[in-house]
Amino acid sequence: MYESITTNIMVKNVKETIDFYEQKLGFKKVLSVPEEGENLNFAIINKDKISIMLQEQENLIEEYPSLKTNDIIPTFTLFITVEDVSKLYDELKSKVEIAKEIHKTFYGKDEFAIFDNNRNILTISC
Repeated sequence: MYESITTNIMVKNVKETIDFYEQKLGFKKVLSVPEEGENLNFAIINKDKISIMLQEQENLIEEYPSLKTNDIIPTFTLFITVEDVSKLYDELKSKVEIAKEIHKTFYGKDEFAIFDNNRNILTISC
């Protein structure tokens, strides 16, 4: 029986990605391997009810050789729901690169999208 799903994102540099998510979005590191240092292989970050795993590119390719590419090219977006999308947009618009301005979707939601430091797209909606 399925119980949960957590995204594991391939990144060039786990430490730099943790810094982005902590400084720009308010996430906190739950754990990392190794525990400290600049050359982290893996980490889990968390904010409220959201957990994201981050794994260094070569480390993840060693585990799954079929993922080998020259560049990390995102093939997904993360869809994050929040209580007040307008407030968060106002807080983030000068701190991060906006992928899509705040707008009303065809399905009636207000949302916007940002790029993380690895060019992954995070769509934020309420």
